[in-house]
Amino acid sequence: MGFLNTDENDFFRNSFETFTAAAISFQNTEDFVGRKTKIAGFGKLDLTYDISTTKTLEYTGKFNKSNEKNSSDLGFNANVLNERLNTNNQLFDQKIVFTNKFKDKKVFLLSGRYINEKTPQSYSVNQFIFQDLFAANANNTRQFTENSMEFAGVEGYLLDKKENGDLLELKVGNKFRLDHINTRFELVDNQNNISAPDGYQNSLKYSTNDLYASIKYRFKFNNFTILTQSDVHQLFNWIENFDVSRSESPFFIIPKIGVDWIIDEKNKIMTSYSYNTTNASILDLYSGYVQTGFRSFSKGLEVFNQLNASNAVLNYSYGNWGDKFFLNTFLLYAKNNDFYSTNSFVSQNFSQSGKIIIKDRAFLSLSSSVDRYFKPIKSNLKVNFGATKTNFKNSVNNSNLREVKNFSADYGFELRSGFKGFFNYHIGSKWNYNQVKTSTAIAFTDNMIFFDLSFMFSDTFNVQLQSERYFFGNLNKDSNKYYFLDLEARYVVKENKLTFFLSGNNLFNTQTFKNYSVSDISISKTEYRLQPRYVMLKMEYRF
Repeated sequence: MGFLNTDENDFFRNSFETFTAAAISFQNTEDFVGRKTKIAGFGKLDLTYDISTTKTLEYTGKFNKSNEKNSSDLGFNANVLNERLNTNNQLFDQKIVFTNKFKDKKVFLLSGRYINEKTPQSYSVNQFIFQDLFAANANNTRQFTENSMEFAGVEGYLLDKKENGDLLELKVGNKFRLDHINTRFELVDNQNNISAPDGYQNSLKYSTNDLYASIKYRFKFNNFTILTQSDVHQLFNWIENFDVSRSESPFFIIPKIGVDWIIDEKNKIMTSYSYNTTNASILDLYSGYVQTGFRSFSKGLEVFNQLNASNAVLNYSYGNWGDKFFLNTFLLYAKNNDFYSTNSFVSQNFSQSGKIIIKDRAFLSLSSSVDRYFKPIKSNLKVNFGATKTNFKNSVNNSNLREVKNFSADYGFELRSGFKGFFNYHIGSKWNYNQVKTSTAIAFTDNMIFFDLSFMFSDTFNVQLQSERYFFGNLNKDSNKYYFLDLEARYVVKENKLTFFLSGNNLFNTQTFKNYSVSDISISKTEYRLQPRYVMLKMEYRF
């Protein structure tokens, strides 16, 4: 399989953002007009060889090459900036799998994989807005980035299902990954490079070799199923930063235990607990600042880390799919013993963010849904509820660590008909509540309502209507409601041969769309320009 794709997009965005943190307050406005052109080629080869009735050899090879060019005119406060971003990507991915079902309930798999990816990038801005950061007589900036990744892995996998229903799974393997990131940030006077500031350059190589084994056993006891799992990892990490190299060899075990309890035909409970260890990636390690936007920089830590976290899951369900009544509730609690946070410096013309490690972070998530079928109206009612609560700490503008608490909840319903006639409907609504707390608290509620109609006039002619209404709780009354209507009609001239479509989008001709977002340091309002109303006639011919 192979394809060649070209695309061109124009994009418009206006935004107004207010920053308030660590005794500093300012406002930024952006009027953004951008264009993106992309050409991509992709190829994939799948080969399957049935060696015998029990042995199979499978090969998958992928190749991708793309070139993307982005240009923009950005009105930032009183400045007019021209941005240019060129990105190339080349990916080579090969995988081979040997499967042997050597007994009726025993299967052995042996797999190998190799990946090579390169992503060079260049970025430039024709204005210099970093006078408060660099003492240089420059009038523009540019950054060159060379990223590459190489991966090789092999794994053996055994599944053995016992006569009593127990299941044994064994894995043994080795994964090697080598990352290279090389960035060069330059201050430029016209086309002449006048400075490459210290602390804003990177030449980093990072390799990690993971020798691992995993054993998982599922015990079956009447209505109980107990899952035990242990993953053993011996890592060999190596880093070279500007020709200075270091290495380490951490060893850790990841345990997991779970219990499934089928109380009766209707009631089921599933629980699990795991203690995870995560190895640092290259994005956590680079020591020099990298420009990530026209006014933003970020950097990592340049030190090895393995971060620990505990996860507990509880799932309860009543009924089965297809029953007139079905309830499903899911609860997740995660506790990070240590986690990556940020030490940021924010000003009007630039922001810098560096990673730091903080102790203790909690995450709690609850989701529940109820399905109830009403036979008199031949419709199914679905009610959803979800809530998420998180807390973490960070530092802004050299302040002490401050606690950030986020809480969000969503709730709504859907009513879908199942008539046998030519007409059906689908109606529903959803509310989203968001709250962010630091030294102050900000909260708002958004709402979306949809109403869809389906008309099956015959086997060859049908019409679908989709309508939506959006409401944003913290926008001005004259711009916090938006309405959309789409239509598609389908007429089959000859089954599986010739079909005509008539589609209309944004029939209410809504010109712009605004939304509102809150973080621990800012409040932003963003306006997007939308594709105007249009109607399209399409034809599908199969041969």
